[in-house]
Amino acid sequence: MGACWRALAGRPGIDLHVVHLNQFGEIPNRFLSDASLLQGISNEMITRNARHINQHVVTAVARRQPHVVVLCGWPYHPYLRMLSSKELRQARIVLGMDSPWQGTVAQRLARFRLAGLVKRLDLAVTSGERSYQYARHIGVPENRIRGGYYGFDNLLFCGVARERSIADGGWPRQFLFVGRYVPAKDLATLVKAYSLYRTSVSRPWGLTCCGAGVDAELLKGITGVVDAGFIPPRELPSVFRGHGAFVLPSLFEPWGVVIAEAAASGLPVVCTTACGAGVDLVRPYYNGLTVTAQDVPGLARAMRWIHEHESELASMGQRSQALAQPYSADAWATRWYNYFRDLLADATPNVA
Repeated sequence: MGACWRALAGRPGIDLHVVHLNQFGEIPNRFLSDASLLQGISNEMITRNARHINQHVVTAVARRQPHVVVLCGWPYHPYLRMLSSKELRQARIVLGMDSPWQGTVAQRLARFRLAGLVKRLDLAVTSGERSYQYARHIGVPENRIRGGYYGFDNLLFCGVARERSIADGGWPRQFLFVGRYVPAKDLATLVKAYSLYRTSVSRPWGLTCCGAGVDAELLKGITGVVDAGFIPPRELPSVFRGHGAFVLPSLFEPWGVVIAEAAASGLPVVCTTACGAGVDLVRPYYNGLTVTAQDVPGLARAMRWIHEHESELASMGQRSQALAQPYSADAWATRWYNYFRDLLADATPNVA
């Protein structure tokens, strides 16, 4: 997002300011320990559990006298409460949505729970087709929905494919997983599928896992698996460079920016159908494969297919790069810049 915000801030007439939390729930925001991520971006960090947090959020936003306020979802109530403040009554409100429509009882009831928010919205920007469906189910009119919620730092990754192609040793025979070590990423299925794949081939590829979290224990003692631990974002291109295919076995993945990063790095992608970005970025047997979540034999077969088609992987990676390009930071900024222009061309904001 840092790259996307910098690209947007460079557009004419844009005065961008980012208000962000110091942690998500009980998890500290460790990415912000890298000061370079928000370098050059006007921003303010808020302590999530500060006293009088509702008024603090209103003050932090209202003193900028914004024409447009963008909310990253609705779970954090102080963000929603500021929508009723008099200070922001004239601001246009944009809601970012990445939650996929799954038809659960909670999602069906959200139409009533979020009625006030939907009425106040001027625009909802969704991450893909599944979150578009969710927006429609909670009552957002079709003419107030746009796509392209996420982008990524394409410039950081676009040179990786060429570097891989000229490196000694040929195509890297190593799978890669990058993500948090948490149940939603389903490392349990990954290690079972990988072990099954190993038994089905001679000279199996290795598997590198990059991340941290409560499920790290699942990676211990698994033949062929390397736990590389948490990798700072700026170091990810060199990690992608040394691998031959990306695997994401998630049970739940609203979108998955890491899929775009892997694709931009020129890698074939194997992911589950639970990954929202798979709909946008993975074409089966063209630049990767998709499998059902928790399907151990299916994921093992997909890894074996990659193994058996090594000569095709460079071409598949080139196709991945083309599919990732529309999500580059520059393309993202162009979309959002024009969304804002369209909003501000309207006579009045959508005030409830």
